[in-house]
Amino acid sequence: MDPVEIPPLPQAVQVVSSTWARDSHDLFDFEAHHLHTKTFTVLQPMVCVRNDTEVMMIRDNMSMPMGSDPLLRITQKDDRSFWVDKVSTSTNSKKLWRVVRASSTGHHLTEGDIIKLGRFKFKVRQLGTSQMAQPELRLDDANGACCPASLDHEALAATLCRICLLEGSTEEDPLITPCLCKGSIEFVHLGCLRYWIRGRLNITDSTSGGSYFYRPLACELCKAIYPTYVTNSSTERVPLVEVPRTTPPFIVLENLVRDSQQHASRGLHVISLADKVLKLGRGHESDVRIADVSISRCHAMIRFNQGSFVLEDNDSKFGTLVAMKKARLLEPEAVSIQMGRTVLSLNVQPDHGYGCASLLQAPRTEERAIRLNLLARGRPDCEP
Repeated sequence: MDPVEIPPLPQAVQVVSSTWARDSHDLFDFEAHHLHTKTFTVLQPMVCVRNDTEVMMIRDNMSMPMGSDPLLRITQKDDRSFWVDKVSTSTNSKKLWRVVRASSTGHHLTEGDIIKLGRFKFKVRQLGTSQMAQPELRLDDANGACCPASLDHEALAATLCRICLLEGSTEEDPLITPCLCKGSIEFVHLGCLRYWIRGRLNITDSTSGGSYFYRPLACELCKAIYPTYVTNSSTERVPLVEVPRTTPPFIVLENLVRDSQQHASRGLHVISLADKVLKLGRGHESDVRIADVSISRCHAMIRFNQGSFVLEDNDSKFGTLVAMKKARLLEPEAVSIQMGRTVLSLNVQPDHGYGCASLLQAPRTEERAIRLNLLARGRPDCEP
């Protein structure tokens, strides 16, 4: 006699919402003691919304109550698995942020990840692990490369460099035109410009493992951004700024500024993790120091472990978050997602109501109809 295959129990999603009473810069205070907390059990596609501090679940095809802010959407695939995703697939839809402190193993970083510490954001531009790898010093809107002013150095024999005021161009130290200046201040020796830039960036060869902060500099006269690379006579692309060699493994983090007033802080943090753990925070001992009131003294750490760069939260007040790039499958292990001042903990568990499609914190407009249907069926524990 063939054994009888027992079908798996239907799954439910348990959602625990915690909302901070204050509405400040989309922050959530993980040290707050007075939070507005609610628990839901979801067995079908739902949308989570918030009205002030009141968090509600509404059916996927229902219109949102007036004044409500959408938080996230719980969807269900054909295999009955549950997924969490943004409410809208449009690019304007707000990101979902995964809470790192809720994971016992931290977050394994990949290139392109966006990290949020308090109200400050970084983008992971590069993860270097091979011994031959070196940082790529280029921002998205930075100029690409410039060529020497002319390969005919004899024609520039009487041309002055605007920095050293000496004439002439050579193969080793050509005259270049790195900005939009014209006339007698158009040309500058490559070596002179490199020397000036290194002084402005305060880059020295004695930095630990070749760690430094790079930011694009602009011409003080025409305000044009200097290019990142220079193409020499053999069409080889070399960095405009001579930087020390960085010891792998290393990480390159880009500051994501919030407004134009912070443009001066935009740049790339190049940090070697060869002999240390990278610390991010407000304290003086931090490798990446962020002078912001929403940042803890030692806010988060990045360590290189078994070939992976692992981001860990250091019990910070306003948390360490990573933007979700796509829909996430919900599993028995809970995942915490932050949307502004609300943190939602979601995990799947067996539906002991034997498949009844109920929602234990139903909207009040549906509560009476649900109760009447339950009484009519004689099922006190589930909805038809």
